[in-house]
Amino acid sequence: MKSIHLLAVLVLLGLALTPAQSMSFTETDNSAQLVAETFLELLDDHEFPLAWGQTSIVNQSYSDPPEWFAKILAVRPHLGPVSGRALKTMSQHQSWVGLPDGEYLRLSYSTVFAHKKESLETVVLVREGNNWFISAYHLR
Repeated sequence: MKSIHLLAVLVLLGLALTPAQSMSFTETDNSAQLVAETFLELLDDHEFPLAWGQTSIVNQSYSDPPEWFAKILAVRPHLGPVSGRALKTMSQHQSWVGLPDGEYLRLSYSTVFAHKKESLETVVLVREGNNWFISAYHLR
């Protein structure tokens, strides 16, 4: 099995995104965490079209479903099923490199897969209107 140091940075926008500005997180919207965890469960269940449907309008304008599925399929099946996942950090941002200013949340999870005991999954969400959507997914 290949050494998977950076298991493929799966960035829905195809960009290596780094937060540009950060502020403290307040617990004003638990729905964002629910969206992130639902998205991760869809990936766990190989429900890629449904997961794609949770991505942001901006994200969908940068990549198409087959391209996005190929990135996910390049890594996730080799890891095996998830045996544990715990929220590690959550941070709120007003801007994100390469994207318009807005309201972003970055949630990082410590995840254990059958074939990878220590990994970090990061989900970036963006608020579009009154709802949260997936902006990026990274797996290390």
